[in-house]
Amino acid sequence: MPEEKELNVSAQAKAVNNEKTKKQDADAAAIKERQAKAAAEAKAAQQQAEAEKKKREEEKKAEAARKEAEEKEAAEKRKKAAAAVGSVAAGAVALGKATKGSFRFLKGILVGLLIGFLAGSYLTGSGLINLGEKVESVKEDVDEMLDEGFLGYTAADFQNAVLGAASEHQELIVMEQPLEITTTLTKAGLANLQIFSKTKTITYYGTGVYTVDLKDMDPAHIKVDNENKFVTISIPHTVLQYINSDLDKTEFEDTEKGLLAFGDLSLTTEQQNELALSVENSMREELTQPERFAQADEFALLKTWEIFQPLISAVSPQYRVIMDFID
Repeated sequence: MPEEKELNVSAQAKAVNNEKTKKQDADAAAIKERQAKAAAEAKAAQQQAEAEKKKREEEKKAEAARKEAEEKEAAEKRKKAAAAVGSVAAGAVALGKATKGSFRFLKGILVGLLIGFLAGSYLTGSGLINLGEKVESVKEDVDEMLDEGFLGYTAADFQNAVLGAASEHQELIVMEQPLEITTTLTKAGLANLQIFSKTKTITYYGTGVYTVDLKDMDPAHIKVDNENKFVTISIPHTVLQYINSDLDKTEFEDTEKGLLAFGDLSLTTEQQNELALSVENSMREELTQPERFAQADEFALLKTWEIFQPLISAVSPQYRVIMDFID
């Protein structure tokens, strides 16, 4: 039997679409719909907050006008009271002169009434007004606190929830790309003549798994835009974490033999290792194409948005999450 020569391996991997990729695409489309809904809800919350703020401002203006009117009315009452007191005092003096001390008892009563009247005038006038001013000051402080709550937040208000969730999603799987690897094995016989050659085609299947690692996120990766009501969260780019080979799906075609080639195509241990390396290299080459990482990055932004947006909304329904990359 002619001596068989070294093995020639040709492996070509290509991405395939299957139920897994269809589900990924459907999930991505659903997340985009939820993003649109979240944007609408955030806008509605902003409009509601603005309406409430405007209402409070209008109430404060109305209260200020009411207070001004009350102060004006109180001043008028004090003026009338002062005039009345003056009249009473003048009458008392005149009465005293007329009676020349005969009515000391009555004079004492009048003086007491005058003092009581003045005290009552103070309490119903400036005393109550001062109390009203204190109550109004407290109310204004509460309104300012409410306004600050609607004006915005700092990163500290959001970062604890975001970083807590990030720590739970280390090596988050964001995309899986199925592959089909067509491999051709050729062994040439004596003098590399075709009549002594053997050729076999084997189809392998595998999946590339892309992840994003969130464990190193820190507060610097969370920025807040209070004016536009955005929380921007930066994450690392995706990486090809590992490749799974589905050996159970491997397909072997019949060996093609030259006219004088006999027996099946057999491989030594060294040739089997060569075949395995060639298949792995072809898969890695296909999975590390720029377009693969671009697609994985897109899925990463969508999936991390879905994790963080509910947390941000829980802090304030007015804010939306924008995902981007650290570099």
